Amino acid sequence: MEATRPLYPRTETSLKKYRAGKIKREHSVIEHLWPVLEQIAVCEHVTSIIPGPIRPLGTQGFEVTFQRFTETGLRLLAKNGTAVQEVYIVAPDRQAALEWLAAEGIVEWKPKREGEPARRRDAPEPLQTVTLPSDMPCAVCGRAMRAGTRAAVLGRKRHVYAHVRCARK
Repeated sequence: MEATRPLYPRTETSLKKYRAGKIKREHSVIEHLWPVLEQIAVCEHVTSIIPGPIRPLGTQGFEVTFQRFTETGLRLLAKNGTAVQEVYIVAPDRQAALEWLAAEGIVEWKPKREGEPARRRDAPEPLQTVTLPSDMPCAVCGRAMRAGTRAAVLGRKRHVYAHVRCARK
């Protein structure tokens, strides 16, 4: 009896159609991004480029920005007028790859200067909360708040209260 063969055997040649050099072709690519990916593939610090899924977005122009370092490299964000797409760069030397991308003008990134403290966001002011004496509407969302529940005091005006979750937004 003859052994059954799979309809589409996985061979080395069939796997190559999902890769164009260092660029993996798992998802489609937003407009204007493919030439940028080919330019990134030239870098000797980059091992692999993996474009992510496309999400809708309404912005002006085309730009590629550095988001953060990952365990295996970098995460970039490419935006055109109608969509945004994550691009993962696999690079053994992440810092060298980022510096190369910035030097080529692909991403805008300024290295942190020595001795410069990291910028911190101001901590939000703690909410002043009270127990409501009577039923009243939330000043933010308009939904009813029952007497006896905790509510945030908004501003300095008297009797202006909101749900705590609404006041934190």
